[in-house]
Amino acid sequence: MKFNKLFSTTLMAIAVLFSSCETDEPHKPSSSTSSTTTSKQTITKPSFDKFLSTADKASFSIRVRFKTGGDKEQNLSAIVHWRAYSSKPSKTPSKSDLTKVESMRQYGAATYYKTGSKKGMTESIVFDKSHAGYSGGNYIYYYVECRNSKGSATSSITYMVTPR
Repeated sequence: MKFNKLFSTTLMAIAVLFSSCETDEPHKPSSSTSSTTTSKQTITKPSFDKFLSTADKASFSIRVRFKTGGDKEQNLSAIVHWRAYSSKPSKTPSKSDLTKVESMRQYGAATYYKTGSKKGMTESIVFDKSHAGYSGGNYIYYYVECRNSKGSATSSITYMVTPR
């Protein structure tokens, strides 16, 4: 009887010892394809891609898309320089005339390269700045500057008209 009890106790101790060696964390491979792909790529300055702005009778949203240069989302930021005019100016305002300067927020998710040597790197990102309380007929002139860890890029000056 003592032998069975000793044997059972030893067997239970061994079972507990081996079961405690298993970790709760899932196994991660030592090298992940996305991290090795990203580390081999060089990040470049962002570049302007497209205006996506919208306006209605009481508000407007300045939206622009930039190519990210492959940088991480957390390294990207944008600011908009703008000014509202009650009528169309006789000539396009200069950058120094656009005196309102505001940070923009990321709009939606960034897009990523799905194939090729840049797979897993960011491809493009959309930034937005919205305002309400502007009556119809306002001319909103603006340009946007996007920054990443390698530098910055600026869009051209453009405008939109809030509908009447």
